[in-house]
Amino acid sequence: MQNRFYYYINPNLDPHQTLAVEEYMLKHIEPGDVIMYLYTHEDSVIIGKHQNAWAECRHEKLLADGGKLARRISGGGAVFHDVGNLNFSFIAAHDTYDLHRQLKVMLDAAHMFGIHAEFSGRNDIMADGRKFSGNAFCRRKNGSFHHGTILIDSDMDKLSQYLAVSKDKIESKGISSVRARVVNLKELNPDITPQKMTEALLAAYTAEYGDPQPYPFTDEARAEIDEIVSRNEGWDWLFGESPQFDITIKTRFAWGGIELMLDLKDAVILKAQVFSDAMDADFMDTIAPALIGCTFRSADLAQRIRAIPHTSEQDVILSDLASYIEEQGY
Repeated sequence: MQNRFYYYINPNLDPHQTLAVEEYMLKHIEPGDVIMYLYTHEDSVIIGKHQNAWAECRHEKLLADGGKLARRISGGGAVFHDVGNLNFSFIAAHDTYDLHRQLKVMLDAAHMFGIHAEFSGRNDIMADGRKFSGNAFCRRKNGSFHHGTILIDSDMDKLSQYLAVSKDKIESKGISSVRARVVNLKELNPDITPQKMTEALLAAYTAEYGDPQPYPFTDEARAEIDEIVSRNEGWDWLFGESPQFDITIKTRFAWGGIELMLDLKDAVILKAQVFSDAMDADFMDTIAPALIGCTFRSADLAQRIRAIPHTSEQDVILSDLASYIEEQGY
């Protein structure tokens, strides 16, 4: 089988459209394919699949100022995008997905500007001890993607205004503010622009994978993308149902924060909803359904959680959560 390498630079600045294109590409990726997808947004806050829009950003101010709120299909936390921020996505079939090679493209592009970059923690690319790229991941039937931000000349004042990062998340990282965690690459090399970084990424991608071809869009593809855009713009996708829950269990672990919201009747869970910035968004989908019908007792909850089917890598999530609930003594 011959590998095929594609690229696409999206001129659209609307996050609902750009994320729809990415989702379409992932759904239709074929064996042997790799796509490097680059895009930029006007002022936007992008939240992870399981994040609570009400809690993660000051969306009313954002919208009043002409910005947009969008939800992606990957896990991870909320990020602010503007035209000083370049976004990337590597979309690949399961046989060609290679995080090491994808990160190498990112690091090689930074090195072209004399910046020593390195991957750090669960999802950050760092330079000068600060983050300039937050990464997230998604796996589907045909393939996976690895995507993220590249802060080049982003407005840090707006970032601080629109993101509502919880105090426990900041404290868990031993830092004093959102702003203290991040760096614009322009601070490290004034010559960097989003356009120049785009050119560097294409050069690094070509060097690592070979000459890429423009991604081929068909009329059918554009129609399907339009349908995803309509969903992305909708209230249900952005905010979802927000019923009044009886019990909220909220805590943070090394792998991310989690908030369980439970609605009870006669001490039995009738509804459950999970908010989280954990990277494994698909796995987090399995937690809430597993709790329906469970008696609200620590031992019963912990037993249900530990019984959720999982891989060895996901064991730490269930073990941490079950142990925490046992400690609460419900």
